[in-house]
Amino acid sequence: MARVNRVLELLAREQIDCVIIKDVTTIRYITGFSGDSSIFYLDRYKGVLITDGRYTEQAKSEMKFFQVMEYQPQNAASIWQAAAVLAKDASAKVVGFDGDNYSFTEYMTLQGILEGVTLKSLDFSGIRMIKDKKELDMLLRAASIADDAFVRLLEDIRPGRSERSLAGRLEYYMRMLGSEKTAFDTIVASGHRSALPHGMASDKVLEVGDFVTFDFGAVYKGYHSDITRTVVLGVATPWHKEIYTVVEEAQLKGLKAARVGMTGKELDAIVRDSITACGYGDKFVHGLGHGVGLEIHEMPNINKRGNTVLQTGMIFTIEPGIYIPGKGGVRIEDTVILTEDGAKALNGVKKQLIEIV
Repeated sequence: MARVNRVLELLAREQIDCVIIKDVTTIRYITGFSGDSSIFYLDRYKGVLITDGRYTEQAKSEMKFFQVMEYQPQNAASIWQAAAVLAKDASAKVVGFDGDNYSFTEYMTLQGILEGVTLKSLDFSGIRMIKDKKELDMLLRAASIADDAFVRLLEDIRPGRSERSLAGRLEYYMRMLGSEKTAFDTIVASGHRSALPHGMASDKVLEVGDFVTFDFGAVYKGYHSDITRTVVLGVATPWHKEIYTVVEEAQLKGLKAARVGMTGKELDAIVRDSITACGYGDKFVHGLGHGVGLEIHEMPNINKRGNTVLQTGMIFTIEPGIYIPGKGGVRIEDTVILTEDGAKALNGVKKQLIEIV
């Protein structure tokens, strides 16, 4: 019930009587229900998942502490009418809702039904930042699946193979090892395309001399992993070694510098300054990292705007990169958990430059 208490504490701070949540990820975090097309009502005395007949039995089996209300989807407003009845029964004067997940039509529908009641938008992204032991176990398993899949893939990387075929093999290995799905669209970018931070796998074939960047992740019981490794096809040249070393050393500085009490912005600056000092500052074109959990991108933000103070139990990525248009690039990424002793990587695939010869 600790997760419910976090929500109730938020409601108390905001002087809100109850909340009607639409976001499926927030609902899953609070209740354990993994379905869709439902909303969750919560006040100090009860929690009710409002769903249709497709999910009634699933909800009852996945949730331990909450009621299940089945509504009849006769019209688009019926689910909101069911939630409104609960709010009215509680004599709610102020009703919270996760506004970023509502459409304008849904908001107007709820406002019309709850005439005379104040609706107040809430942001629930912060309640998931600190992971509990159960979540850490799921994240570790997701990371392990991705690690093992990549180790298998290393034997398949060779000249003439397309980026798309390698992405398919990697995704197949993750599924065979227990991943529910891919955490996001797998990135495989080789040669000049490795200078694209989000270079989705294409039909380009690998050639000797290419950097090849793999950015991928598995999902285990709803929890995501995120890892990036860059290899070189053939024997590394001095240029390969130079920019790889710059990124590798910057990423290691980030791992060593991460500590409780600093902000994401401060951690980003430490790594960015390291790359800038080597003359590649303008080639590091994205933020250092992001939170990972039930979603692949969560709070906290580890970038120039990351004002969140980092705390024990937060899980986020550290992923610096250098991208040189027309030539190639390198990114190295670990997902880490922040402890009182610093950051500890969840994944364990080696980060030293791998030459595929």
